Amino acid sequence: MRFGVCTGISQASIIADAGADYIELSVAGDLIPDDSDEVWDSKRALIEAMPVPAEAFNSFVRTGKIVGPEADWARLERYAHTAATRAAQIGGKIIVFGSGGARQIPDGYPTKKADADLLRFLGFCADAYEKTGVIVVIEPLSYRECNVLNTVDEGADMTRRVNRPGVRCLADTYHMEANGEALSSIYDAADVLAHTHTADTGRGAPGTGVYDHVALFKTLNDARFDARISIECSWKDLPSEVSPALVSLRESVLATLPI
Repeated sequence: MRFGVCTGISQASIIADAGADYIELSVAGDLIPDDSDEVWDSKRALIEAMPVPAEAFNSFVRTGKIVGPEADWARLERYAHTAATRAAQIGGKIIVFGSGGARQIPDGYPTKKADADLLRFLGFCADAYEKTGVIVVIEPLSYRECNVLNTVDEGADMTRRVNRPGVRCLADTYHMEANGEALSSIYDAADVLAHTHTADTGRGAPGTGVYDHVALFKTLNDARFDARISIECSWKDLPSEVSPALVSLRESVLATLPI
């Protein structure tokens, strides 16, 4: 299992010193798919100078719509391919498709059309994978943050319907807990699970609440998942909290091992 932290370039040295295996950056803010190659070259230099690898990226589509009549399909196809290409250039492996605002179904928009829009966008992502090897993972978001693809079960079902290796599913314990979703959903999604996010109670740093990370890692073990887990939380003070958070997660893993 590789342990990462969702944060920005300016915090890379801090999380590297704390023992993170990788950093999870932002597509929109760091891969900047709408910007020129010249602008990207400057950003790429900053990313490549970090002391920790950028293996994953979130905040995929921050502006514009994917679902609904306002979707700009030419831009979305270009955007998905550029994001994957730039991620691959710096060793990225995973792009997280949360993008709750972009995928939110507009009021009155037919469900079948929304479903077709999502499948069309994910098809662009699957096409990009074939050229780059970068996987896009569907991030289920809590009911209070989006009105589509809310549970791991739904994310896994959509992944299976796409049925292409470049699109997989993510499990985020914060959203699962907010929805009251059982950990068994992770086991049920084992065939399509490629990435995970976690936090503690109230989206605090791991180790600061009562979330049962030992149970989480037991479930991940049962699902034969051994890829990456990123801390995505609301830090009160990242420099002082990140090392204990990583230690807490690794201790939870050790607690699952037979004595």
